[in-house]
Amino acid sequence: MTIFKERLKIAPVRRLEHLTFNLCNFNFFQKGERGKAMLFFGNSGKLAMLIAVPYILGCELAFFREERYFVKLKKQIVGVFVLRKESDSLYVGSLGVAPEYRKHGVATFILSSCTLVGKRLGKKWLELTVLKTNTPARQLYQRFGFLDKQERKWSFVMRKRIDSNQPD
Repeated sequence: MTIFKERLKIAPVRRLEHLTFNLCNFNFFQKGERGKAMLFFGNSGKLAMLIAVPYILGCELAFFREERYFVKLKKQIVGVFVLRKESDSLYVGSLGVAPEYRKHGVATFILSSCTLVGKRLGKKWLELTVLKTNTPARQLYQRFGFLDKQERKWSFVMRKRIDSNQPD
């Protein structure tokens, strides 16, 4: 059900908003399906609080040269994602949607927007990584046309061909 799609806006994250981005990213990521934390080591409960600070600091290092974006519905942040330009692909990282806005087309909106950006940049592929335990996200990506590129210990790297010959 895509009830919000027409009102969603993508906004680049300014330097002063990095902490907000990292907190949203952590919060959206750890609140997996049915409200359970879905971190790479499984359900975490109270452990999530102990890893929040290292996670946020790690995000600052990992996203240092990447472009971060908020997805907003009016002034509320309902999603986050990161883009990294690679030689022949556009990599989508840390895609997260607020739990109360899942299954309303936010992630599809993000992926469609990223596809258009990749097309404009002349990239051949849209790539992302998804945790093996995140079955709902993996199913969404497969419905959107992503195929497995590589299997890792905790995750799958998936990619989708961008047809740059089609008009926007």
